[in-house]
Amino acid sequence: MAVTTIYSARHGETAFNAQFLLCGWIDLPLTEKGLAQADELTELVRDKGIEVIYCSDLLRARQTAGAVGEALGLTPIPEPRLREVNFGDMERCSRGDPAFKRREQIFAERFPGGESVLQAAHRVYGFLDEMLAACEGKTVLLVSHGWTNKLIASYFKDLSNEEFGEYVLPNCGYAKYEI
Repeated sequence: MAVTTIYSARHGETAFNAQFLLCGWIDLPLTEKGLAQADELTELVRDKGIEVIYCSDLLRARQTAGAVGEALGLTPIPEPRLREVNFGDMERCSRGDPAFKRREQIFAERFPGGESVLQAAHRVYGFLDEMLAACEGKTVLLVSHGWTNKLIASYFKDLSNEEFGEYVLPNCGYAKYEI
């Protein structure tokens, strides 16, 4: 079985990121800083041998993946299962809001009007299972979101609840996994 290499990246900055607000499924574009971060990500992964790019279908991830894809001569494949967790009624609130801080530790309970972390994990894990089967032996870039990257990290390595809660990729940061 050939080694599959996965680079999992977070999208560039949005206005909500800059304001420390939850985006969730709100479809925001990148800021000027976010566009520059996408260019920086391109330079970081340029020599990694990426053969396939998948991205969330939300605009901020598509813009980030598009910048990388254009430079590498690849067309990113939008994948709705790579969307951020749907925080429902909590979208637009501060990420430091005490009500959000309490709820983010309850994995099986839906965010009001949204989905649970376990529901999000189910869709992300399902995509990863399919992607790994389809891309065996390839080098793949995934461009998604903060919480989606937490879920991707938990797919590839064991994380305690505390480690999961503390896991953060900065805008246009990436992690590497080999399987």
